[in-house]
Amino acid sequence: MRRRTMARGRAPTVKDVAEHAGVSPGVVSRVVNANGSVSERTRERVLASIKALDYRPHSAARELRTRTTNTIGLVLADVANPFFAHLAEHVVRHAAEVGLGVLLTTTQEDPAMELRSIELLMQKRVRGVIAAPGTGNAAAWRHMRDLGIDLTFVDRVIDRIPGIDVVGMDNESAAHAATTALLERGHRRIALVSGPSTTSTGHERIDGYRRALDEHDVAADPALVAELAFQRAGVENAVRAMAGLDEPPTALIVGNTAVSAHVVRYLQECGVRLPEDLSVVVFHDAEWTTLMTPQITVVRHQLDDLARTAVEMLHSRMNSDEPLRRREIRLDSELVIRSSLAPPRKRRALLNT
Repeated sequence: MRRRTMARGRAPTVKDVAEHAGVSPGVVSRVVNANGSVSERTRERVLASIKALDYRPHSAARELRTRTTNTIGLVLADVANPFFAHLAEHVVRHAAEVGLGVLLTTTQEDPAMELRSIELLMQKRVRGVIAAPGTGNAAAWRHMRDLGIDLTFVDRVIDRIPGIDVVGMDNESAAHAATTALLERGHRRIALVSGPSTTSTGHERIDGYRRALDEHDVAADPALVAELAFQRAGVENAVRAMAGLDEPPTALIVGNTAVSAHVVRYLQECGVRLPEDLSVVVFHDAEWTTLMTPQITVVRHQLDDLARTAVEMLHSRMNSDEPLRRREIRLDSELVIRSSLAPPRKRRALLNT
């Protein structure tokens, strides 16, 4: 049992009791609410810490933490994005395999909607949450964790919240592999359409892209990198700005899964021939990528493995008497070469205007 000195005048919290007893906040919640399995030895340790700290759970907070169902929350950005739609499908299936129901909420990449999702899931007394978090609600996620609701972040991570399990793709290596494949085919003017670098996926993919360029002694040109929000707005302007450069790109990587279909459609509407005028790679093996002519080269994510691992991590934490160390798992992606890649050729103007 750990010793903890309380700040004078501050009432002890669930987190204080957990640290004193050497368990997770979720275990304290199960003991306080007499809900869920806890070994007798652990229960005695928690009760001793409650007594030692004179912990008195506020009735509203205790009610909030009461678990009445085997339901977990799933917070995703936008199920109109095929990546998240397929991820949700796999999470629901794997959760059902271990007896868990799933309450799905979406945020539309809006911090206010994400905050409402967090509040809703606390009101619904979910046992745990799998989430692809944005960047604007770190305090709310931390509060949820401190109330004893177990969390697992999937695909994205908020670095400034310690102690939360993370499972995601190795985005840096995936972007490095895609960029390297183009460099090895002779491309030197390679553009990247990415998500915001303020997100973990965005900055990891930009880092991998830049590492590959550096390894091939190709100077990174900031004009060839467009950071777009996870929405269609901005796609046309970004493509036109790159096409209008004195040295336009000969290849393009779309690392923003929310806009990849819009980018490719706009290129075709403008008369860009793939791969004669532009070689293209997109992240995520969505169905549309094989229905086009030519078929689009993709970075394929193993979404079933991603979902299964997230459910396993959350389930194990929800059912552990002891605090588990933070776990982070990165899964490999696969670069699937299709007919949208070719060596660069002497080109006409990239866009017909």
